[in-house]
Amino acid sequence: MASSRRADKAPKKTKVPIGKYILGAVVICVLLCGIFAIGKRLIGGSGKTEQTGNNNGKESQTQTGKAAEEKTTEVKADNSNPMTKLTVKAPAGYLREGETMQLDIKYEPKDASNPTLKWTCSEDGLVTVSEDGELVPEEGSGKHTVTMTAEATDGSGLSQSFELMIYPKIDPSQPMVAITFDDGPNPDTTNVMLDALEENYAKATFFCLGQNAGYYPEVVKREYDLGMEVGTHTFSHVQLTKLSGDALDEEISKSVDAIKEATGVKPVLMRPPYGAVNKTVLKAVGGYGLCCMNWSLDTEDWKTKKADATYAETMKAVDGDVVLLHDIHEYNVDAVKRFVPDLMAQGFQLVTVSELYKNRGETLDPGTLHFRTDPTTESAGETTAADADDPGAQAETTEE
Repeated sequence: MASSRRADKAPKKTKVPIGKYILGAVVICVLLCGIFAIGKRLIGGSGKTEQTGNNNGKESQTQTGKAAEEKTTEVKADNSNPMTKLTVKAPAGYLREGETMQLDIKYEPKDASNPTLKWTCSEDGLVTVSEDGELVPEEGSGKHTVTMTAEATDGSGLSQSFELMIYPKIDPSQPMVAITFDDGPNPDTTNVMLDALEENYAKATFFCLGQNAGYYPEVVKREYDLGMEVGTHTFSHVQLTKLSGDALDEEISKSVDAIKEATGVKPVLMRPPYGAVNKTVLKAVGGYGLCCMNWSLDTEDWKTKKADATYAETMKAVDGDVVLLHDIHEYNVDAVKRFVPDLMAQGFQLVTVSELYKNRGETLDPGTLHFRTDPTTESAGETTAADADDPGAQAETTEE
């Protein structure tokens, strides 16, 4: 009976651990998600990769995600205290390619929060200006006249502009000639000659009489502003070797003062009338920081009084020559208009006397006498003093 009752009882059912299975599935999902995320980071992806096609059947991929969504944040300038005044001054209205110019930039108030300027050139790529105001003509900028403009970037709307004439770079290995003019200025003739030089981006040296500089300071100022060299030809064109000490000093001092009054700068060169010098003259001239500059080619324009003759003589110039002409005569105007472009067409660089000597490695020391540079040597022994025993010593050729 007992065994019969045991056989009649139904077997007990085993309970399935469902909770353990669910927990295991969750763990596996978490692990898979982690592995997938790590894999995407390793290959640089942080989002979805979409595929698109174009009309040519080619596929391109575009990546989107966190990296693509990040935007560059620009630092905004502090314009809380804008400029109320801006001034930009150039030390000169001209510059040679290969040289630099430091601009004088000022603004008010001095504690303006954003003094940054935006620079533009009327001809792109010819001139650049650094943050500290250094102006640099770029290569190939010679023979251009541009307008430079500085604009405030603080919202004040302030701007300043100036014109800049860029002369071509001097190549010391190429022929150079210094054209010089005596006795001026004469507004009717000198200005026309200046026009011809300016149009061709050529330079010359003007030896002005002090009395004429006093009559026409605006013409002398124009010579200087165009980058021409301005020297003195004494005050009243008297032969210095015939003067007493006081008279000699007066001729020099009055001429220097007249030119400084017109240009704001003392001259460093003097052309002695008639080319007449001696040691007394050289000592007196040197006392004013002047160098005596005579010539190597005399056109004798004052004698022929013909444009064709002046033109023909000037065209005989060779490398290193200092050519003598006069800018007060009407008959020279046409000659200048012709020989300036023609000399340049023949490969001559028309430079000032000081530029000629500097680029040939020669000096123009106060109290010395010069005629021309020697292009065959790096430094020529051309500096000469007249014989002290000859109070009337003159150069080989004289002028009117």
